[in-house]
Amino acid sequence: MNMASNPRVLVVAPGHRGRGGIDSVVRLYEDTGMWSEMSCRMLSTYDDKSAARKALAALRSYLRAPALLVRSDIVHFHMAGEISLLRKLPVLLMAKALRRRVIVHIHAYSEESLFVRTPRFAWEYSLRAADRVIALSPSWAEAIRLHAPYAEVVVVPNPVKVFLPATDKRNPLTRVLFVGKLEVRKGYDTLITAAATVLKEFPQTEFWFAGHGELDAARDQSQRLGIDGQVRLLGWIAGSELEHIYHQVDVFCLPSQNEGVPMSMLEAMSHALPVVCTPVGGVPDVIVNGKNGLLVTPGSPDSVAVGSLRLLRNPELAEAIGRSGHKTVQETCGIVAVAAQMSTIYRDVAAPGAAVLAGVGRAL
Repeated sequence: MNMASNPRVLVVAPGHRGRGGIDSVVRLYEDTGMWSEMSCRMLSTYDDKSAARKALAALRSYLRAPALLVRSDIVHFHMAGEISLLRKLPVLLMAKALRRRVIVHIHAYSEESLFVRTPRFAWEYSLRAADRVIALSPSWAEAIRLHAPYAEVVVVPNPVKVFLPATDKRNPLTRVLFVGKLEVRKGYDTLITAAATVLKEFPQTEFWFAGHGELDAARDQSQRLGIDGQVRLLGWIAGSELEHIYHQVDVFCLPSQNEGVPMSMLEAMSHALPVVCTPVGGVPDVIVNGKNGLLVTPGSPDSVAVGSLRLLRNPELAEAIGRSGHKTVQETCGIVAVAAQMSTIYRDVAAPGAAVLAGVGRAL
């Protein structure tokens, strides 16, 4: 590579046929000048429509990888734990065989997922092979350093677009929004149970669930509780349609049992929505309880109901928390600033003998 030029980056990620936080993150980077400035290309490894298409997408990525790798200086892997990491391991092996610089960007939802449920040889090789390991928050950086003290870890927050706060009331009825895959890990069932309590005091409240997953189970649960009329299952929504949904609701709730740093929480904050979340993963690195969000107990419908009711009873508090959350994401993870940080890391990784940007991660 000509050192006067920018490095050429191959981004290895699920791609646009995935439905999750990694895809949302990569889409945001694609829309920045950094993407073209670094001549970024995407190698998609995933298609979640069926088991057969998942296998085909992985195989296709292995066949395409050699030609893309020889035209790249840096290979940037976005990966979670378990199958996400294992799926990308063959491409990582190819990248190292071709002596490419490697960045491993960790999006795992729990330490257990990455360091227990993923085979040790796989995560250890991945972290040792990386010229930089990117963590989403300071607490995640410390967790990675604990398990892999040899890793060169920096912190780069998930980026978001930041919107102007709404100046008028969004709707005449109170609406609580959940965004994410409907699975027990995300706590959708906890929120439905909590909804039954909330509706006793605020019977006009609607609970909107935007995501794929266990829709039938969610429907059955709401019917058993007799609240199906107030529960709306919207299915998978993304892009501008999801932005429109954020503008129509009043409170965001994500009572997860474990997380990295959820994109949906950051997106809700970027729309100045007050958020009710659980203190898991990197969430406490973002949320100060009672200031820019409310923290509730994982797996406790009573705690989720108390947090939600606190906001519904006190619109002034809800507005103050929403505006504080908006300020948090504006100052810490706006897409322009995060993309600039990523550009700096790319150049540092590409430069022979460059010093490690340890201060980048520890200063955030």
